[in-house]
Amino acid sequence: MDFFNKAKESITSAGKDLTQKASEAGELAKITLRIKELEKDYNDRLKNMGEALYTQHYDEIKSMCPDVVEALDRNRKEYEQDKKDQAVLKGMRICPNCGAEQDKIAVRCTVCGINMNDAEKTIMPKSEASVRLCAKCGKELVEGAKFCMSCGTPV
Repeated sequence: MDFFNKAKESITSAGKDLTQKASEAGELAKITLRIKELEKDYNDRLKNMGEALYTQHYDEIKSMCPDVVEALDRNRKEYEQDKKDQAVLKGMRICPNCGAEQDKIAVRCTVCGINMNDAEKTIMPKSEASVRLCAKCGKELVEGAKFCMSCGTPV
């Protein structure tokens, strides 16, 4: 009988240990997930702040770090061209006003509401004199746009 009591105590103890370990593993998983969420939130906020400062103080930053700004501008242009190329391959097109991907036959952008056909006509090459630039970030504005495609500033 003593053997069975010891076996029962041993099994009960092992069960408690296992329950404790499972509880700790659950807590560890919760904390790990929370850390990842906080890290993502932090990085998103830092990115948004950096983009806001970059667009608001473009000229100042360009004079301090011309190579970095040149690389960022080149990267942005390549990104926008690649997005357009990707959209074409998918049978879609990019709204010239807000950059949202749209169905190829869409007349109006589902995001900003601009007439896609009229907006695309304004993208034809213009003389330097007729080019309008955003007062905030210095990027070229699409004719008829109500907002800058780059920084979102109302025109």
